[in-house]
Amino acid sequence: PDAAAFDRALSGGIRTALTKGLSSADPVGTAFRQTRVGNKLESQWELFAKDLPLSWSTIAALQPSAVGVSLLSVADLEAVLAIRTALAQLPLALPAGSEKPYRGVPLHVVASGAGDERTAQRRMGLAWTRVSGVLLIATSEKSLKLSVDRSLASEGFTAFLPGLVSMKLDLASLRKDPYFKREFLFDEGMAGPDKGSILTALTQEGRDWVEVRQGEGDARPAAGRWTVTGRDIVAAGWESDGSRFFPALRRGFLEPVPEPASHPVAARRAIPDPAATGVDRYVVDITRPESETTGKPGDGELPRWAETFTRVPVTGWGWEVSRGGARRLVLRRPASADAAFAELAQLTTARRAGFVTVSDRSGARELRVGPDLPTVAWKRKGEWLWIGAREADLADVPEPSSTEALVRWSQLDLASVRAMKKTWSAAEGAFSPDRARPFSDRILGLLGWCPDTTDVSVERHRNGDRWTERLVFSGRAVEPARKTR
Repeated sequence: PDAAAFDRALSGGIRTALTKGLSSADPVGTAFRQTRVGNKLESQWELFAKDLPLSWSTIAALQPSAVGVSLLSVADLEAVLAIRTALAQLPLALPAGSEKPYRGVPLHVVASGAGDERTAQRRMGLAWTRVSGVLLIATSEKSLKLSVDRSLASEGFTAFLPGLVSMKLDLASLRKDPYFKREFLFDEGMAGPDKGSILTALTQEGRDWVEVRQGEGDARPAAGRWTVTGRDIVAAGWESDGSRFFPALRRGFLEPVPEPASHPVAARRAIPDPAATGVDRYVVDITRPESETTGKPGDGELPRWAETFTRVPVTGWGWEVSRGGARRLVLRRPASADAAFAELAQLTTARRAGFVTVSDRSGARELRVGPDLPTVAWKRKGEWLWIGAREADLADVPEPSSTEALVRWSQLDLASVRAMKKTWSAAEGAFSPDRARPFSDRILGLLGWCPDTTDVSVERHRNGDRWTERLVFSGRAVEPARKTR
């Protein structure tokens, strides 16, 4: 809504990306170009830019008072750029194209796009006009006409929420879009109501940048919260989807591998009787196909885990990671369910590592295998059960509390997480065009454009049938690393 204020606020890597473009080594650009949307957009943008090269620098030269963007279709790359400017003569060479009158407004159609016809030679076409003091640039004639209709109806020029930048997301349209389904890497993008919209706005509060979000409906239960100040915590948060707890428990503690098997018990078959006749006496014969009687892999104790979490459902759970690398989970669970949890944890550990010993001290129980190696531990704090890899990791865990209005929260010490970049990369695997690494390539890459941001926090509160969320990007002084011999 205030293009001059937006321009003054642009700095660092974000200004570079909008004015000069991304370097070939930028992790976000590299990862985006590997996606189908990114690859398509890059090639189509080259065609578009031959007719009309655009960047924030060329837009700012128009001395705009307000700038808007509307995305109509991801698959067709159909979008409209609206620039309100008082300049009578524009310092921008707009190609004339073919002039077509529409409702008394002259439209300049330079190239048809996929929004006009799927058989068009390019997806990003080009059409433009000026109406009511606004320059409209569209990638299809159809979308340009829709924009003119709204302009003549005096619609479409109001910010959705007050702030430096404001946005509206149509959930139904997004979730129907095949590109969004494929390229969005987080389950949260597909969860929640299938209709309605999310409104967002970016504001500045002192040195902090704050994104405010509003949406419809939030039937999530109250979130648990606990003290992290003074406990050397790098990241912590609350997950409201209880169905994701057991996968996190398996990958984090019970079976710490990226993708635990759904049938973890190895297939077995009887060894042939050496005295028998008419049968293959070898366990393996590479010249013959496997017999239909070959054993199948088993589920082990996994069905019992599913049963216990069905009997006592998980409605939400928390997590935290310390600077030293200790990871913990926490959930509200009745003490009567502890015996079943202990039995199943011991069964899973024994299946993977053999003989298990149980240590019980300082109010925590710990399972150990092999040469006295800890595998998983748990400790009760009132109504809450904390889970860690070792008893020592649970020594100072607090007792969480909950308030009805708070349904989601998390906080991240970004400065410390950046220092763990190599560790995250190792956990997510080496970069590859066929591998999507959400944290290493996208999140850390995007936040790398904001070097002054050292902490990120988010809180979502329920208010009747709506919710409000605040995402805070804050900065603080960071001591330089000391050189050591």
